[in-house]
Amino acid sequence: MYPGMDHLDALAQWFINKVAAISGADYGVFYIREQEGTEERLRKVAGYADAQSSSEGQSFKLGEGIVGQCAMENRIVAMDPVPADYIKIQSGLGSAPPAHVLVMPAEFQGKVLAVIELASFQPFDRLQQLFLQEVVGNAGMNINRTLNHMKVEKLLEEFQAVNEELQTQSEELQLQQEELRTVNEQLEEQYEQSEQKTRELEQIRQALEEKAQQLTISSQYKSEFLANMSHELRTPLNSLLILAQMLADNAENNLTPEQIEYATTIFSSGKDLLNMINDILDIAKVEAGKMEVVFEDVKVSDIKDFAEAQFLPVARKKKVQFNIEVAAGLPEVIRTDKQRLQQILKNLLSNAFKFTEHGAVSLLIQKADDKHSGMEVSFAVKDTGIGISEENLTFIFEAFRQADGTISRKYGGTGLGLSISKEMAHLLGGFIEVESIVDDGSTFILYLPDCHKAEQAEYLSYPLEAAAGKSEGTNEAPADDLAFPSLSYEEKEEMMERSTMLKSKKIFIVDDDMRNIFALTAALENYGAEVKFAENGREGIELLKENPKADLVFMDIMMPEMNGLEAIQAIRQMAGFENLPIIALTAKAMKEDRKQCIDAGASDYISKPINLEQLFSIIQVWLYK
Repeated sequence: MYPGMDHLDALAQWFINKVAAISGADYGVFYIREQEGTEERLRKVAGYADAQSSSEGQSFKLGEGIVGQCAMENRIVAMDPVPADYIKIQSGLGSAPPAHVLVMPAEFQGKVLAVIELASFQPFDRLQQLFLQEVVGNAGMNINRTLNHMKVEKLLEEFQAVNEELQTQSEELQLQQEELRTVNEQLEEQYEQSEQKTRELEQIRQALEEKAQQLTISSQYKSEFLANMSHELRTPLNSLLILAQMLADNAENNLTPEQIEYATTIFSSGKDLLNMINDILDIAKVEAGKMEVVFEDVKVSDIKDFAEAQFLPVARKKKVQFNIEVAAGLPEVIRTDKQRLQQILKNLLSNAFKFTEHGAVSLLIQKADDKHSGMEVSFAVKDTGIGISEENLTFIFEAFRQADGTISRKYGGTGLGLSISKEMAHLLGGFIEVESIVDDGSTFILYLPDCHKAEQAEYLSYPLEAAAGKSEGTNEAPADDLAFPSLSYEEKEEMMERSTMLKSKKIFIVDDDMRNIFALTAALENYGAEVKFAENGREGIELLKENPKADLVFMDIMMPEMNGLEAIQAIRQMAGFENLPIIALTAKAMKEDRKQCIDAGASDYISKPINLEQLFSIIQVWLYK
């Protein structure tokens, strides 16, 4: 009796209608098993005399209620009698509860595919129950057939849709093939042209590689040349400055004021030459990208003290007023490279005093204004000097240009200060702006980025860093312009302390330059030290073997036969010399020198030309150790 139904809902409705009529049931519901998300449920799809529409989709989980339990256990569940309030079967005349309810599973090959629930006012007799079991048993096979047919129909629809899409794409591909043929012909022509271009580019690339190699070699030569020139210039300058400073100190009070002035002039000229060498090396380091910055917490008060110590004497000498103002609201500490910041301010203030004959030079430290995004603090150097014309403002930061825009050397100096300052400001994350009016002065403003909010903690006194040239008990770097007053009481006391410290101490000097040996020997013997020397590393080792009671060794780095690094390494391997203070000396003063010396075993490092204050400070540190 099954008609050729191909849709499950139609089959379910036809089935429940037929079965209810033949079996004498007064009520019936057909539930189909479906997958919903991650779980399976039994959904109502058809009903007979059902008060609720099947479209409402009542459903049960497996094991939920009588319907769910029937599906899970795959067995018939009969309820006789039925509770009065279980269900009402309605007609136009009224409604009444059924007397018997029968819930039956429809399965195929052991899997329940559907559940049929029937209810009747009269109990189902044995013949009706056998009929229902037989019919429902055959229903599972038809449900499975219908489900498979629906799947096939769906696949067929999808196939037809894909086929239509493929036909459309095929037509499009044919059009694209025609276009590709045209494009391919054009590409073949372009390929021939590109091959020619490739050959030309390859020739250019090879030429560029050769140029790059030449530039690399040139850069290496330049760096080595600068290092060697630094050594060659600093070596004679070292002895010149030491001897000039000794003469100017006039420790024995046997020089006339005029002779002291001569010595002071020699020392000052030597310092100017040293400054020029340092400027040239700095600009070379900046160009080569080898200038290092070390960020640390810097007290604003230290910057103020530095400026006062450096330039108050200059202001008095030129009879120019010098004002320093720290604005309210600034943090006590900023995070930057202290040495580079001081160098920038020193260059800007030096220029300000150089070009100001009357009036005032001012340094104003304050918070940066809002228009300079990301900048936190500014250092404004203002003067009442000659000023700079508008056309010259565009290139005053070029190397070898003076602040008046010329290269005439009228005002002295190398003309590198502003160029170096500009690059250093960039390294610190900031920049420099300038405002100027001819004959009315200039203002150079250094902007630095966000300040570091340091904790309000007490600052500790750190040990003396002799290699950095700092004096004990102060945070100030040694001043470039040294005065040489006559000795009244503190200087004499200092000289007596040095004599006590150095008297009878055995100090060895290993250096291939007799001028340096002579200068250092004179300086040390002046305070009672016993000095011995050697002219290369090999001789220095032999000298130590013959005199093992040495208190301290000054070791030059660049020497013939055996250089200082090799000599230091050899000494450290000798028994009894593991802790001997060895101070490395070098006039090369390049980026990696200090690390190389310390790695080789040096106790400390000092660059030439040697400042006597620095020399005695470092001796004091290591003799006390």
